[in-house]
Amino acid sequence: MRFLINQKNLKTSLLKLKLKPDYDGAATALERASVCYRNAGDPKKAAKSLVDAAGHYEQIGNIFHAAKAREGAAMLLRDAGDTAAAYPLFEKAIDQYAESGSLDTAAMTVDKAAKVIVQGEPEQAIKLYEKGLALVQQSDRSKMAGEFLSQITRLNLRLERYDQAAKAIREEIEKYVEVKEPGRVGQLTLALILVQLARGDSVAAAKCYQWVVEQCAEFEFTDDARACRQLIGGWEGGDDEQFQNVLKDGVLRSMDNEYLRLMKKLHAPGTTSIGEEGEEEDLK
Repeated sequence: MRFLINQKNLKTSLLKLKLKPDYDGAATALERASVCYRNAGDPKKAAKSLVDAAGHYEQIGNIFHAAKAREGAAMLLRDAGDTAAAYPLFEKAIDQYAESGSLDTAAMTVDKAAKVIVQGEPEQAIKLYEKGLALVQQSDRSKMAGEFLSQITRLNLRLERYDQAAKAIREEIEKYVEVKEPGRVGQLTLALILVQLARGDSVAAAKCYQWVVEQCAEFEFTDDARACRQLIGGWEGGDDEQFQNVLKDGVLRSMDNEYLRLMKKLHAPGTTSIGEEGEEEDLK
């Protein structure tokens, strides 16, 4: 029935002075059909109806509603377990939200899409978060930008891409220096030092420490700063027993699991090299 209504809306008629298809009416009919299919337990047909509705909205230049319909279709396919089909719809919806000027909505859709693929396609998820970061920077959403940078860091750590992780952490530090949150600056600096040591570069770690001291004067006198100095000193001293004792510091043990896992791989130079797995249990 909905299909027939949709077709009727698209027909033109000289007798009825209907010279243009009613794309808006057709899209509305398809959205209602999608609800019927969803209620009937057929998410794929429901999603197809929304994709068709998006096409009709595009015909009349209603890009926002086209994006909304595609996002709805992607959510249905996600819930049905078809993430491969959901991802391109999410991606198109993000672009269309941005095109329509709805940058916040585009950024929120980035978060939904990334969570769909993060387990199976972490590299694609990183690209999505990077796209989201560009969007929120345009709309001056510093909190969301921080969240995206944090996700980018976590995924790069998971992939052992330490250069990229260090870059993301540094960007995040800059944001928290700007909004004057020294506590978060300290936590992130500890994270940055650990990542630089994972790269085997204590010189870069020392430079990062000094850079943060110059950016945020309060940092130098905190427990986070003390732990940073001890980490760098223990690493450069080449005494792994001493270095492992530093890693047991309460400040370090309270870090997120990504960093606890990273710490298990760290050993002072001249002893066990990075990459060897330690105990599976967290250091907490």
